[in-house]
Amino acid sequence: MRNSHIKLLVIGLLILFIGAAIIPCVSSETEKILNSKKVIQPLGRSWSENFDSYSLAQFLDGTPDDGGWKGWDNDTSVGAFVVDVYTQSNPHSVEIIDIVDLVHEFSGYNFGQWTFTAWQYIPSGYSGDSSFLLLNTYADGGPHENNHWSNALTFNSATGNVQSWTGESLPIIFDQWVEIRVEIDFDTDFQNIYYNDALLVGKSWTGGVEPGGALNLACVDLYSGSQSSSEVYYDDLSIVEGFPAKSNLCCDGEIRLEDITPGTTVTGSFTVENCGDSGTELSWEIESYPDWGSDWTFTPDGGTGLTPEAGPITVEVSFVAPPDAETEFFGDIKVINTNDASDFCRIDVAVITPRTKALDHPLLYRFFEQFPNIFLILQKLLDN
Repeated sequence: MRNSHIKLLVIGLLILFIGAAIIPCVSSETEKILNSKKVIQPLGRSWSENFDSYSLAQFLDGTPDDGGWKGWDNDTSVGAFVVDVYTQSNPHSVEIIDIVDLVHEFSGYNFGQWTFTAWQYIPSGYSGDSSFLLLNTYADGGPHENNHWSNALTFNSATGNVQSWTGESLPIIFDQWVEIRVEIDFDTDFQNIYYNDALLVGKSWTGGVEPGGALNLACVDLYSGSQSSSEVYYDDLSIVEGFPAKSNLCCDGEIRLEDITPGTTVTGSFTVENCGDSGTELSWEIESYPDWGSDWTFTPDGGTGLTPEAGPITVEVSFVAPPDAETEFFGDIKVINTNDASDFCRIDVAVITPRTKALDHPLLYRFFEQFPNIFLILQKLLDN
């Protein structure tokens, strides 16, 4: 009996020893498996379309050789022709005209940061209201209200502007290829839309044209518009992970001038710098300055091609102080990145003109305010 107890004890200790040795290995292998699953993500997948692989005059309407292009709701009557009239990259582009509503669907673009780019050419003499649209929810033949637009840019010939769905606008650029760029951040649910490298609008991706969308890029829609627009051309569309390098405007300094004689010319300075990504170039200008004073001059008053490597440049400021004495003036100088109006800085400006010397001491000033007849009293005392 005693021997059997000893055997059981030995067997139990052996099981514990083997278990202690095996469990870390199992845990380690389990962790490896879990980690390996984490890296299987749809990253690094780009998409591009230059229409050069299709035949000239090929009609893109959803057939197997159309590269995924089709009409809205898979309607073959609203497809588009491949042409060579205008091209961003030879030999072909696609023409959006009359009743075209050309769609290309996507999948797997639902997290991270992505840049959707399309190059567009609108000839002068354009008429209609053609649109460029990105949807976060789309299904062929489904109820229209189930589709969801994250953005909608309309090229309105009546106003001559490209307009966002929330009313922001920029002038349409005719007779040249212009970049439309949408920078989508699914992690923060935000998008910035640029036309010719100028920011048109920034807005929630799921908020879109109407709230309630999905964190997903479902399709691009190249639409000729409700008024059957004249020809618009697209070429070199792409989806690339991440955002392009950007310049960034930084300013430093202030102008504070005290005891300034009214009406005299005064000077000050501040610095402007490109504190953006290496290799970028900044274009900047003075947009506004205080409406008091006169003869404001800035040297320089703007510039182009400023790189981060060039460091800060000094802007010399000169103006004539206001003619008002005993007054404090406050305002600011606004400097903008001319390629991105949302990128700006302000330089504080203050000018203080001196009080009349006789009342320069604040305690003395308060005394005379409280006893305005003190001089008459003193005069009577002296006369006596």
